[in-house]
Amino acid sequence: MYDLIIKNAVVVTMDKQHNIYSPGFVAVSGKNIADLGPMDKMPEGQAAKVIDAKGMVLMPGLVDAHGHAGHCIIRNIGEQSLNWVAMANEIYTKYTDDFFWYADGALAAAERVKFGITTGVSMMGSAGRSDRVELLDAHFKGSLKTGIRQLAGLGASAPPWPRKIRHWNGDSFIEYETTPEDTIANTCRALQELSGKTDRQICIVAPSTMGRKAGMSDEFSAAENRAMFKLSQEFGCILHTHAYGGDVEFLYNTTPEVLTPAVSLTHCTGLSEKEVQIIAETGPTVLHGPTTRSVIRKRCPVYELLRAGAKVAIASDGTSPDRSFDLWREMKVFQVIHRAHEKDTQLAPPGMVLELCTIRAAEAMGLGDITGSLEIGKRADMITVNIRQPHLAPAPKSMVIQRLVYHAQGQDVMDVFVEGEQIMSNRKLTCCDENRILDDADKAFDELVGRLGEEKFAELVRNDGLYELKAKSEF
Repeated sequence: MYDLIIKNAVVVTMDKQHNIYSPGFVAVSGKNIADLGPMDKMPEGQAAKVIDAKGMVLMPGLVDAHGHAGHCIIRNIGEQSLNWVAMANEIYTKYTDDFFWYADGALAAAERVKFGITTGVSMMGSAGRSDRVELLDAHFKGSLKTGIRQLAGLGASAPPWPRKIRHWNGDSFIEYETTPEDTIANTCRALQELSGKTDRQICIVAPSTMGRKAGMSDEFSAAENRAMFKLSQEFGCILHTHAYGGDVEFLYNTTPEVLTPAVSLTHCTGLSEKEVQIIAETGPTVLHGPTTRSVIRKRCPVYELLRAGAKVAIASDGTSPDRSFDLWREMKVFQVIHRAHEKDTQLAPPGMVLELCTIRAAEAMGLGDITGSLEIGKRADMITVNIRQPHLAPAPKSMVIQRLVYHAQGQDVMDVFVEGEQIMSNRKLTCCDENRILDDADKAFDELVGRLGEEKFAELVRNDGLYELKAKSEF
């Protein structure tokens, strides 16, 4: 007897053989897929729950391999700022409390789930809040209430040092300084205390950047990079970070042992030809956010990486100030910008693009053996997409991948399952109260505004120039 059978769906497996069963079924026992295939092969055994998914695609849940904790609550604040990241870091380090990070974690996870993301990765802030393990714990508690599988962690924060922190403790600010040694110690403590609490809570090493640290010596940078790598090796987890042009060559020259398949490097804009070859030869995965602002300033050489044999996955870099966690949108933008650069409309075929948000992203997170595709023995991380809609019809078996990648939107996802548990049913979250999540987000925002003060908040949300035609904007 199975715990769950989903039948009569168009089953898109994303396995190595690219199997599609139309109509097909998936049977689940416990947390894992026990059987799948065409309907005429569906076993006759009973199931505790049977879902008729006629008119739906059943496929692996999406894997969002990079995003930022904190950004949901402050999205659009300071959009007119000349340096949004600096503004965000000021808020994170001077005006937040534990509840802020809890409410943001829940809001981000709810948004991800409703877009069909079953596994998400978040970094603590932009330049990193590694001074309090309690913030990471709050983020996990908020995220996990939705039922999502969440990866997050601490790591070396960006300079300057020492960093001055002002934390709201409920009735007053506590002010203190934190050092590079503190961030390394807190990263270790987080791995010790927060790893393995549940199968869906995965603590990782997540420094803000790997490479040269702005304003710091090469010796300091190399030592910190090495310390982050050693922690990831000691605890057997991935090392997840940002990297840009020059960083990869610096790592290769100073700490080549760091560049392994267990490392994921986000953005990688401005890479040199040599760095492309280094990544291809050593095995890290490049996580590319097609709509992130970094690609406006410099290009991520995606097709050079792919042609060299490097591994690439698509990530949302969500959210804020102008992004969401909708990986379906990222797929389309990915195709447009790289086809335009290569001047070839046949590049970035839909099947490959869908892999970059499922199995290839799962492999980048070290989870390729348990999620990212529908196969017997893997976790039952699945979503249904309603293709019985005008913008997705007709969708015969031979065209369903094109329909999904070219035309589907996050709002077309109807049901979400993680480890066989249904965490969204007909677009309604089932593990938590969505209204409570929204209320908590409003509360966290209002309290943040109170701590900012009316004058500062008014400056951050000014909309002058919202309708102006500008020749150039600095972000």
